[in-house]
Amino acid sequence: MYRHILNQLEEVVGSKAPYVFAVGGTVLVLSLILLLLPPWRRAVKAAMDRGGWRGILLGAVHVILTLIIGATVVEALRGSLLVQSNEFDRSHGRVSQTNYNAVQTNMGPPHEQDELHVAHFVTEEKIIFQYKDGRKVPQEELQTLEASDTGDAAEPAEKEAEAPAAGPKPSDGGDKGADRPIKRKIKVRKEIPQNTIVRALADIELHLNYRQKGNAFYTCYDDVWKLEYTVKNRSDKTTEAEFKFPAGQTLYNRFSILVDGKDWAQNLVYKDGAQTWKMTMNPDQEVRVQISFASRGMEFVRYIPARMATHEECKVTMRIFPDKEKGKQRFVWKEDMSLPIGSMTPPTIKDSPADGEPMVLEWDLKSAATSLDMGVILPKIPQPGYYGARVLHEAPWGLVLLVAALVVTWMLLGREVDLFSLSLLSVAYYLFYTLVAYLSDHVTSFAACFVLAALATLVLAALYVWLGWGRNFTSHQTLALVAVLTIYYPLAVILDAYTGLMVQVLYWTLALYAAMLAVAMVWRRRRAAA
Repeated sequence: MYRHILNQLEEVVGSKAPYVFAVGGTVLVLSLILLLLPPWRRAVKAAMDRGGWRGILLGAVHVILTLIIGATVVEALRGSLLVQSNEFDRSHGRVSQTNYNAVQTNMGPPHEQDELHVAHFVTEEKIIFQYKDGRKVPQEELQTLEASDTGDAAEPAEKEAEAPAAGPKPSDGGDKGADRPIKRKIKVRKEIPQNTIVRALADIELHLNYRQKGNAFYTCYDDVWKLEYTVKNRSDKTTEAEFKFPAGQTLYNRFSILVDGKDWAQNLVYKDGAQTWKMTMNPDQEVRVQISFASRGMEFVRYIPARMATHEECKVTMRIFPDKEKGKQRFVWKEDMSLPIGSMTPPTIKDSPADGEPMVLEWDLKSAATSLDMGVILPKIPQPGYYGARVLHEAPWGLVLLVAALVVTWMLLGREVDLFSLSLLSVAYYLFYTLVAYLSDHVTSFAACFVLAALATLVLAALYVWLGWGRNFTSHQTLALVAVLTIYYPLAVILDAYTGLMVQVLYWTLALYAAMLAVAMVWRRRRAAA
């Protein structure tokens, strides 16, 4: 608390903050002693009764000292609430990068799985021309040679390449034959572009598994994938098909690949971040590839189809199961889910029918091409102490609002501002917030914590005002203000979707009530004057 006050003062007076704090504390203590001395209070009352400049001066000094004490009490409580809020945030639900990295090391990053890639190749013979020493033939000469293909210049060179002479013959003019191009036949592997995946089916089960690291929860999941592809050689040539299944995660458990029902594990080669294999495919031949595995990840999941590749059928189904021990047990799309960037909204959405049952998302596309993904951002759960932190964060402004409401209404009702009563009610309000926050560490239900703390605060306030002030309007309205700021205001803070509206209703209601009291005071004075 002392450090918080010094930090606030340093922003205003800099390095002189400790001296200002000491002087302010001395003035505060002297003011409090002066206000509590009976001779001072009698002198102020007598001077105000006689009137004149002395009465005005002593009355003004008395009011200023009262305001100093009251403002100090309120500021001390407000500063303490700020300190409590910061401390609560530090020790509850604090997501740190270090802990996040540790969880990601164990669970893996978000699972982003690419579709199976298939490319078809054929091997063809190609005639090339080059010099004996491997130099390339100039472009203008190459065009002439390719046009003639079997010209007189190339044919002897080819024979010479087949049986090279030991050295130049005198009759050939020395190095003249060495400069003639040689025709060679080479084999070239050439890709046959085609839209080879006819059908793509993906069935994904996601089981939420929230993990705690430090004092915060992280959104994790275990997933099970079942993928099925129908691959067709659409060309009129026998091709060598090269299959690549990209690895999109750090763990593939119970990994299996079946080709036409046969286990293909012995043919797999890990290369360039993918499981690869090759096989010969005849024209119009179709093969069925089934891939299954279990994995895990964090935060969101995404299936990435080939960009703008037309499949006759592409269907992705996700079943999202809640964590049986933590968080919501029934998911609603509009409340709990959102989309990763670059993903399309599922055409079919089935919310959880009952607690523990999965939400089902389906993307069922026919003869479609897309550059969008199929994915979902999974719901987070409130961090430990979330509601306590939310309430504590708004508590300082709630305290200021309560004090202002009490002071204004007391003045409009013609009651002297009672510094002791104001301090007692402010302390009770302060204890309400701290009790709610720290009860939540030991009581599972935040609602129970809220009710217990509110009852304790209202019982204390009721006993004080009813036993001390009697059963009159001022007592009732004071207790009503404490109740409104104790129950309604924190609820408005917690209900994020309605916070703005509820707070505006509170402000307008308090302003209307103060206006009514002001009008009533004017009427009373007019009647008294009449």
